[in-house]
Amino acid sequence: MKLVRNVLAIILLITIIWVTFLFISYVTSITILYTLEQFPGNILLSVFRVVIGALTAGAWIAGWYKLTKLWLYKILLPRREET
Repeated sequence: MKLVRNVLAIILLITIIWVTFLFISYVTSITILYTLEQFPGNILLSVFRVVIGALTAGAWIAGWYKLTKLWLYKILLPRREET
């Protein structure tokens, strides 16, 4: 029973990571790629879009690391109470 619970928890974790990855890819594409494909009139706006895209991708990586660490230590490897 514990094996099934762990497998389902891992599948849920992977699903969460992929859904957020797709969202972050979309945000990155509308910020960074838009700036690269079109010659913008305002340079400050272009720099701001690239910075926002890079910060979003970096925040996703940091969040993914924290989520994975939490999932591993709190859900998959809970401490057993000694009896």
